[in-house]
Amino acid sequence: MEIEEKKSRPFLSILIWIIPVFLFCLSVMMILYTPVFQDSAFKVKFLFAGKSLFEGKSPEAIENMVLRSGRTISSIETKLEKLKPVKPYIVVNTTENRFSLRNVDGDTVRTGVCSTGKNELLIAGNKRIIFKTPKGIFTVRNKQQNRPWVKPDWAFIEDGLPIPSARSAERIDYSTLGDYAMEIGNGYMIHGTLYQRFLGLPVTHGCVRLGDKDLEVVYNTLSKGSKVYIY
Repeated sequence: MEIEEKKSRPFLSILIWIIPVFLFCLSVMMILYTPVFQDSAFKVKFLFAGKSLFEGKSPEAIENMVLRSGRTISSIETKLEKLKPVKPYIVVNTTENRFSLRNVDGDTVRTGVCSTGKNELLIAGNKRIIFKTPKGIFTVRNKQQNRPWVKPDWAFIEDGLPIPSARSAERIDYSTLGDYAMEIGNGYMIHGTLYQRFLGLPVTHGCVRLGDKDLEVVYNTLSKGSKVYIY
């Protein structure tokens, strides 16, 4: 028993030193990562950076720099304000084929799956057509219910069919776009689909397809002028 006690004493003495050191290091780390400390550190860094920035400059030069900075900030704020949506809007993720319908404050009111461009190439004579959904910021330009689709030449070429005349009744399709359609420019639309089972997959010619229930909500929420963000 005495031998065991002698062996354990060095271990206990080491442990007695390790615990306070560990607690001290832990306390220091907690302090360093507190918002108050980080905010103070930023202010000190900014103070020294400001001193070096203004060092050797006349009061007039410093005043001009401050004025230019103020104008720059004001310009940026104005641009940001113009980009801020003033109506409900929709965000479309072409990678995951999902959409998010949001109110003016940016809160999501509905989300779900959609279908976007299949990124395939079609060669039609001298034309090379890529079926992809464009990315960027768009606007709802027009809204229609039960809109017919006037089939372009490539729709017949893709199906291996002869191209009819421009005024042929064969070009009019009353079912493909679904109950609602919203134009966003350059021939692209947000509309319904006959192929509900393909929602969530990249299968379109560039338009954004939604399921029946989602489409009805989106159509009734968005108005002419609403923003459409596609990425």
